[in-house]
Amino acid sequence: MKYKQSVILKNVSIDSASIAFSEVSFLKHLIAYQPVKIIEWEGTFDGAIAHMRFWFFGWKDFKVKHSDNFKDKNLFSFKDQGLDLPFGLNQWAHEHIVVKRGKNIEIIDKIIFSGNNKLLALIMYPILIAPIFFRKVLYKTYSWK
Repeated sequence: MKYKQSVILKNVSIDSASIAFSEVSFLKHLIAYQPVKIIEWEGTFDGAIAHMRFWFFGWKDFKVKHSDNFKDKNLFSFKDQGLDLPFGLNQWAHEHIVVKRGKNIEIIDKIIFSGNNKLLALIMYPILIAPIFFRKVLYKTYSWK
């Protein structure tokens, strides 16, 4: 299953965004109103681990490893690759892409996931995508430096 969204943020620099994405305070902002606990956060560099627990009729582990970091003056990106996944998922890949657009930036989230049971994956789609969908608002309410 796939999901993609894009958000334009006005007057945010690519450098500010790059720094924010690596900070745990930014992650805390993105999950503040969700039933999620941060267990481990190493950053977004290649090989860094992010381990969270989601509440969905019991706490479920969700652990990813960051990879494929790229940065230049107009773009940065990295991926989350699933290591320990809930709900019968066997694949999770979330690509974060931030592109400079003049004085603005565009944040693009691309997600691909799959599970052993296609029906269960279809049922879980809105639950797994909702936290990313809410970022359309949460990115805009963050105190970018």
